[in-house]
Amino acid sequence: MANLRNLIIEALPELQLIGNEDYKQAVVDIWEEAYRESGWEHIEDVPKNDIVTAFSNLQHTRSVTLQAIACADIIEKIHRISVNRDDLITASLLHDISKCFEYAREGKHKTRYAKLMQHGVYTVHKAIEHRLPLEIQHMIVTHTVASKILPQTVEALILHYVDYLDSDILLHAINKPIFLKK
Repeated sequence: MANLRNLIIEALPELQLIGNEDYKQAVVDIWEEAYRESGWEHIEDVPKNDIVTAFSNLQHTRSVTLQAIACADIIEKIHRISVNRDDLITASLLHDISKCFEYAREGKHKTRYAKLMQHGVYTVHKAIEHRLPLEIQHMIVTHTVASKILPQTVEALILHYVDYLDSDILLHAINKPIFLKK
């Protein structure tokens, strides 16, 4: 993990789409801190989850981020509803950083942390620690149905839905039941 910071910057080209330099710095710092604390050797080794091990958390994060940007483009163009892109991209790049604590390297199974802690709590803690705004914290905590709070902003709604869209596509790709309920 010697050049972890540079690897993170290279692995996340979407960082360059964040205009706010403090947010960009916070994203890199949080990724670096999380991976140094986690014990994972390579950032691309962390699985999406214990069911979708064929796809990495890094792939999922990048896909969610790009889908969120595409949704923002359409919402702004068609509905003329403003979307805070810096908040959206920052939260999208951070939303699943806790996966490096939720899954064990050996066998890629759920860890005790994943069993005892709500998904997203670690990342919200890091967002607070790095002084990211409440709106970004809100997006991170509400991206999952594990949250007792529903998304309250346009950006949080986008992140929530594209995260589940990407997750269902990956589940469908490996012939597993999807999250979508009829």
